[in-house]
Amino acid sequence: MSESRILCVDDDISMLNTIEDILINAGYAVSLAKSGKQALDLLKRGIEYQLVLLDIDMPNMDGYETFKEIRSFEKTKNLPIIFLTGMDDPGFEIKGWEIGAADYITKPFIKSVFLARIKNRITAPSSDSKYDPKALAVMEEKLSGLELTVSRLIADGLTNNEIASRTNYSYGYIKQVVSTILEKVGMKKRSDIRKYLKDGSFDDNSDGE
Repeated sequence: MSESRILCVDDDISMLNTIEDILINAGYAVSLAKSGKQALDLLKRGIEYQLVLLDIDMPNMDGYETFKEIRSFEKTKNLPIIFLTGMDDPGFEIKGWEIGAADYITKPFIKSVFLARIKNRITAPSSDSKYDPKALAVMEEKLSGLELTVSRLIADGLTNNEIASRTNYSYGYIKQVVSTILEKVGMKKRSDIRKYLKDGSFDDNSDGE
């Protein structure tokens, strides 16, 4: 765990200190940035991070703008970014998923759930080598961060209940995510996702499950 470094970006110093204490006590290395610009400066230095926790409501450069800038760098274009924000309106969360956030956590948060979702994002999936590379590339282009994670877990043979437990989301929400995945990639059932990520093919003439 100590090799995993997280960049936390928030203009609220008190919140930054709280998050830092929680993450350090959980065994993570932590860097802090009080603005989007400061976060970009740290990333430009070449420090390697496994995850970014990013607030949305910040002056000068908000979280969405910062997200897009991070994605514009070649070295950080695939870096997982979780929005950690007090903006709890569904519209903000939907926008977060649409631009490719790995997760969306609202403040105040439950410490144990917060850490579980951080751990899940850093440790899973452990390796992409077990998936068909062309199929994975297509999925990465079409799906949000959470949708891609769920697709990988489906390919690993987990049920919706198991995925809900692993990701700390409700069964109903994961079922909805799976439906969205199927619609986005033009498939009819969960087994199509599993087969496609494993060997790059699926039966597009099959009936749904």
